Parts: sequence; C-alpha cells; structure tokens
Amino acid sequence: MMHTRNFELREWQLSDAVSLAENANNIHVWNNLRDYFPHPYSEEDGKQFIGIALGKPWPATEMAIVIDGKAVGGIGVVLKTDVERIGAEIGYWLGENYWNRGVMTEAVKEMVSYIFLHFPELTKIYATTFDFNSASQRVLQKVGFEREGVLKQAAVKNGKVIDVHYYGMLKNRWILNVRHRFFRQEDFPLLENLLYEAIFQPEGAEPLPRDIIRKPEIYNAIRGFGEKEGDFCIFAELNGITVGGAWLRISDGEPKGYGYIDSETPELAIAVFKPYRKLGIGRGLMNNLIDLTLTNGIRGYKQISLSVNKRNYAVEMYKKLGFEIVKENEQDYVMALKSKVCREQKI
Repeated sequence: MMHTRNFELREWQLSDAVSLAENANNIHVWNNLRDYFPHPYSEEDGKQFIGIALGKPWPATEMAIVIDGKAVGGIGVVLKTDVERIGAEIGYWLGENYWNRGVMTEAVKEMVSYIFLHFPELTKIYATTFDFNSASQRVLQKVGFEREGVLKQAAVKNGKVIDVHYYGMLKNRWILNVRHRFFRQEDFPLLENLLYEAIFQPEGAEPLPRDIIRKPEIYNAIRGFGEKEGDFCIFAELNGITVGGAWLRISDGEPKGYGYIDSETPELAIAVFKPYRKLGIGRGLMNNLIDLTLTNGIRGYKQISLSVNKRNYAVEMYKKLGFEIVKENEQDYVMALKSKVCREQKI
C-alpha cells in the first residue's frame, strides 16, 4: 500500500466493485483505453476483474487508486515474456470526476517506483497512448518518461485509424531521480532507523531486536548527532522519500566505535532501507560523501574509517572506492580511505 497526500494505491478488494463500476462506466474514460476494457461497465465486470487481479501471484500487478475510501481508478503493469522479459507495460485510468487534480501524475510516479523495486529484473517500463490523448502524454512526460517514437496508423479506436505514441522509462534514468540533502535536527528519528539498518544481518537470519541500537558502542554513533563538531550526514531521497543515509562522526569518548582508528578519524556509517538496496543508491551516497569531505575538504578530515562484516557484499564496493584494510578480527574488517592530499603526499 502506498499513501500520498491526495490518494492511496493499494491492492484491489472485492468490496471495490461498486465504486469501480461507478467510475469506469464512462464513455470518456473508455475512449482512452483499449477495447478489452468493457463498456458499459457493470458491477459484475468489476467483480470479475478484481477476482482475476487477486488470483495473480505476489507482487501484485494491479492497484486501485483510492480517494476518500473509494476505488476511483486503476493502475497496473503487464510483465513481458521471452526476450522481452526485462520490460513491462504500464497502464492506467481515472474516473472523470477526479481529472485535473494531479492524481494521475502522482499515481504513475508511485507505481513506477513500486514496479522497479518489486521486479528487479526489469530494465524498462513503457506506455502507449492514442495520439489524441494529450493529457496522458503530459502525465508521462511529467513523471520522466521519454517519447521514443510514434507508431503510425497502429491502432483503431471508435472506427478511426490512429497513431500511437510510445513512451519509455529506463531504470537507470529513474535512479537519477535520487537527490541528496544534508541532515536537519528533526531527522534524528530517521537516523535511529538507519542505524538499525546499518547493522549487518545475514540473509535468512532471525532479525535482531531493534533495541540493539541502544548498546553504547552502537548508539554512540548518533547520540546527540549534530551537536558535536565534525558531525556530518547526507540523506538520499527518491521521489521525496528518504531511502538511505551516510554519516561521519569522530569518537572522543568510551566506548569506541567498531571502526575506530584514532581520535582524528571520523567513523562512517551508511544504510539504505531494504526495498531500495542494490539500486546504486548506497554507492551514490558514498561517492558524494567522499567528494564533499575528502576531495573538497569539508570538515578538514584527513581520512575516514569504517567497520564492515567480512560477509557483507559492500566490502567489494568499499575496495573499489579506494578503502584499504588497516586491521581485522575474526568477523570484521576495519577499513580506511585517505584524502586525496594525503594519498598524493603518501601520508
């Protein structure tokens, strides 16, 4: 389920059949859709569609657009097969009473994120619109789809042969919607959540209790964050949602952090919330943090350090970024990355 300020996206429910029919039984809606969408649209049609949608395997590919508790539109994705299995087609409609409110643009934006996150094998989402449906074309353009072509005389609607506009969204372009911002004091609860996510937990293992972050050697990484000189943090946002963060802090008391080297070297912690991992967001955070601190000299750090479990796939990312192992124990590496000046001077 996805909530926004104006509506929510959720899986269909059998109780939606009445409001579905009320909004779908409209010639102006049908004129913009393929002919397999019934017209007139009855409550029985709605029940049949919902039954089929609920019978599909998870993750869901059909979502209801819900406003004031009523399903007033739909948005879905058709997964392609065979050699086209890395692509999928998105489709959508909205009851006429809810047009021109910005609902469809936000719904498509949310659905695109849902699709790429729940179907990681996809590299592309595309949509087609009839040549006369300029409103749908504007929706796609606002979300970031690019018009890749016009298929001449490719469809017939209401007995008229028409052109079809083809729009595409590449996954690697979607990722470019990630934005970075600095820490604000009201972000502290978010930092607590990220601290828990930063703890390495092997796949399939019983999740650690959330209060584990209260252990002093862990919680000291964020206690009173922003109040100590040298504290530095950036967050990653995707479509306005904070999806990860990376921060630095110098340990000047006891107990020391797991990545402690000395009293002048800040320790790095980084985390990306689980649904957004393996999308390059963590690497982007690391590149930006390194660029700001060790290349451009913010805070004047000579090097940064971190602790990483030897089984964590992030070890290879750190090595590629230039981190070197400075010490290790049975489970963890302590790694460090020197500033560009220190590397050039071989300090």
